[in-house]
Amino acid sequence: MSERDTLVDRERIRGASRMIPEGTDPNKVTDEQIRIVAADVEMFCGQQKPKINRKDVAKSIGYSPSVISDFVNGKYAGDRGQLAIALEGWLLEEEKRRSRPQTTQFVWANVAMQIKAVASYARDYRKIAMVYGPDTSGVGKTVALNAILGLPEMGPRRAALATIDKVDANPTGLLRKLCAAIHIDDGRGSNRQRFQRIVQKLTGRSFLLMIDQIHNLRWSKDDKPFYILTDLYDATQTAQLWCGTSDLVAYLQRQQARNADESLAQIRRRIFPIVDLMQNVRPGEEGNGEPLVTIEQVREMFAKNKLKITGAAAKFLYQLAHIPDGGAIGLCVQIVEYATMLAEMRGLPSIDVPLLREALQCGVRTERAETLCRQADEPRAARIAAAG
Repeated sequence: MSERDTLVDRERIRGASRMIPEGTDPNKVTDEQIRIVAADVEMFCGQQKPKINRKDVAKSIGYSPSVISDFVNGKYAGDRGQLAIALEGWLLEEEKRRSRPQTTQFVWANVAMQIKAVASYARDYRKIAMVYGPDTSGVGKTVALNAILGLPEMGPRRAALATIDKVDANPTGLLRKLCAAIHIDDGRGSNRQRFQRIVQKLTGRSFLLMIDQIHNLRWSKDDKPFYILTDLYDATQTAQLWCGTSDLVAYLQRQQARNADESLAQIRRRIFPIVDLMQNVRPGEEGNGEPLVTIEQVREMFAKNKLKITGAAAKFLYQLAHIPDGGAIGLCVQIVEYATMLAEMRGLPSIDVPLLREALQCGVRTERAETLCRQADEPRAARIAAAG
């Protein structure tokens, strides 16, 4: 058996036994164990789609990318036993994570199609555009952005996605996230130098920079991150798609009025279009009352779930997804995941409405679960009529 065949065979049995038994003293890890772990890491990372880069591996276990490269290439001069144990643990966890059955599959529902349309407009016309949803999560904005990033006409050469956390609400945090998104070095120099490296990378390219959770930049000192983004647009004419919550729209308007800041007004005017993702699905006079997702799309979404979802359960999820501030699609995914676990424990062949209700009651407060279940029992058409 060739060395590669041996490694492939090890992949089949890795879940059943560790190469390095748990609790092994790092000083007692053998050269052969180190060699096999290094080879396993290299092969596993190379076989994934997309491939896992060594920077991500290093970040996961608290080492530098250069250390991982040296270890894989047999050149690491540090504590090889300790690093081999860390990498073995990472491999086991990552393989377990990737082997879990897929609960959902992405579908181009209403919100996703709106985001895709705005993204295409921004890229084609090189604009700063914005889409926003409700203050609650779960309508599928982030999932849609990742799906757009994977489209053949986009991809890493034509688009990038930066997700902003609250800790990034400052010039350094924003610039580092942008550097990471477009795969350039962010660890040296000043913010001005980081900005110039980003400009150099983006200038002259047809590119879309998507920025998720941009509402987290609110309340940063002097709103500098927003000015950095518009300065970046001026310097490169690179399209930007801002994605966040309605809080950001209100914030820009409020800050402009409070500070009489004309520059903030200019930022607001330069963003076009600004699309309310809930406009088409909001019932009553404020919206068109179109479904966030159809029953057919609910069935498609969970078609790859480990256990089949009954027709009545699909209808229940459809109803639940359309309850205002109810958690939308995100909550549906969570309760299906939990219901699947309950069904497996009990040996049930499928997921029905009572099981979904039980999962819902385990996930939210009792009174909240009762309210959601009661609203889910009410036909959506009746809720729209009542709102109108």
